[in-house]
Amino acid sequence: MTVSSIWINKRYMKKIRYNKSKTYLLPLLSELVDFDIKFYKHLINTYIAEDTGKYEDCLIIEHEFSFKVPEFTKYEQQLIDSELFVDSIDVGDKVLYVFKFPEEYMHEYNCFKAGKYSQYKKDAKELILEFFTTIYRNNLNAVDFLLKVKHILFKNKRLKEKIETDLKVRLPHDAELTDRMEEKDETYKLSKIKKKEKKE
Repeated sequence: MTVSSIWINKRYMKKIRYNKSKTYLLPLLSELVDFDIKFYKHLINTYIAEDTGKYEDCLIIEHEFSFKVPEFTKYEQQLIDSELFVDSIDVGDKVLYVFKFPEEYMHEYNCFKAGKYSQYKKDAKELILEFFTTIYRNNLNAVDFLLKVKHILFKNKRLKEKIETDLKVRLPHDAELTDRMEEKDETYKLSKIKKKEKKE
């Protein structure tokens, strides 16, 4: 059985709504945590918080896991060996990997929480684009996504004009070109898991 053929279930036939942190924070963490591109498709989502308040200034990665694939067990060890690794939490057939967010990108982390994507430093913006260019290489369907992220980070004039036309509004000169993240969406409901464990 190959890695690409595992973990198929009806749940993944539905479209998953990814959090903004997966786009605007995960690539920054990837510079210091060695994420293997072949396992990226099994990375379900990311979160900047969980509702018990145990972890601060972290990025939580929700990943599908299978003991049937020795490659993944080896990969998990690779993640755990990172100096930024904080904790792992088993949630059924998934694992939450908690990483401390890199100090050198805390400016971007705080900009993300404030919805100020265009205020990321240039090297961080380029790292995000490079990350997704690598992930989606040879995938023509990802071109629109890559362009949109680039236009948001660099405040593209044409995107601004399109938004104004579509919404029939006049945006202020300092307006960001995408909405701010929703805190509730970026918070993993860990307390529900803990309560379930106590009952069992």
